[in-house]
Amino acid sequence: MINVNDYIVSSDSDAFDRAISAIGDDGIVIIPPRKSDIDPDRSCWLIDRAILLPENTTVIMQNSTIKLSDKCRDNFFRTANCGIGIAFPEKIKNVHIKGEGTCTLIGADYPRATGDSSKLLHAPCPHKVSDAIRIADWIPTERRESGELTFWDIHDHSYGTDAGKEGESQYGDWRGIGILFANTEDFSISGLRLVRTHGWGISMEECSNGRVEKIDFDSCMYKEIDGMLMNMENQDGIDVRNGCHHIIISDITGCTGDDVVALTAIADPYNMPGGSFRSTHVMHGDWSKRERDIHDIIIRNVVAHSYLCFTVRLLPALSDIYNVVIDGVIDTQTDCKASAGTILLGDNGFYGENKRDSMRNITISNVICNSNGAICLEGFLTDSVITNVINKNPDAVALKVVREGGLKNVQTNNLVTIIQ
Repeated sequence: MINVNDYIVSSDSDAFDRAISAIGDDGIVIIPPRKSDIDPDRSCWLIDRAILLPENTTVIMQNSTIKLSDKCRDNFFRTANCGIGIAFPEKIKNVHIKGEGTCTLIGADYPRATGDSSKLLHAPCPHKVSDAIRIADWIPTERRESGELTFWDIHDHSYGTDAGKEGESQYGDWRGIGILFANTEDFSISGLRLVRTHGWGISMEECSNGRVEKIDFDSCMYKEIDGMLMNMENQDGIDVRNGCHHIIISDITGCTGDDVVALTAIADPYNMPGGSFRSTHVMHGDWSKRERDIHDIIIRNVVAHSYLCFTVRLLPALSDIYNVVIDGVIDTQTDCKASAGTILLGDNGFYGENKRDSMRNITISNVICNSNGAICLEGFLTDSVITNVINKNPDAVALKVVREGGLKNVQTNNLVTIIQ
């Protein structure tokens, strides 16, 4: 058993590298509060790069905090089989992160980059419309003068101090994800609080036989920097991506900027090698060599809401999502006009074709909706059940079916909209 405090040097990132390289047969690394004669008043760990987790590693955080430094354009934790220059990440097994007590991961004070690969970096990057009208020079003058901005006037850009810097990517990518696991079997992530992440909180690609549980989020798509609210896009909570299967996600709380829990099976046609920038995929895009689909997933006990988007989202684009149980979702949004909805199934084809059998064997039960929409089916749902839904927004229906023929062999029971 390794204690990181026993390996501390002038750089906390170097201390983590030394500790992990010294792992013994038990594979356990303990991260307690930081104690050192170097900067002794600081108890949190301040890292400049991701903590890389090799096979057969268990990290146990004990009432500790890890914060990204302003130098860091990287994850908090990443499985060591993936990253820059690794075109085809190999499978690894038995990787675990466990929080005991209060364990927190916090974004940088001045993030170098935020948002996903479609968001252009800008600094400053105002979140409030009034500030955008004053200083957002990317917005056409006529719209700024009229004060009638579009949604994308704000949300096409995301804060990052790398904006305009030569040699640095001007878009977000997989490095902004808090915890990134790729091609990992037998894993777990539990007992953590993620605060103001630079992008998605947790993402899994082609992972299997794992659990993600007891995770709390505190993100809202913006952060106050130098007295102004700066836009920070794509702060999803948990993303389950192509090739993932046999995973349990449970006991999720708090608020995220984007979707809280998303199954995003987007098999885009761009065959990029692993570790490429301009992508939230760290895995390669050669679908002849990896799985497209997501299946055998349980999502339960989610008491949370998205600042802008959905509490739970299933998105199959040129791929399938099947054998999914969603049970016990309480949308905690207090303004039913703020978030887009509680559960979204499929989309309008923006990310790729929704096939007619792309979502099947889905069970959705015991859901309380309190957003602009309740359950919205934009794709196609087959051989499924939706039951025990309470919709607290009287201006929306409990189940909205967008496409003709969107439901096939789907049973619905006890769908209630509260009329105030």
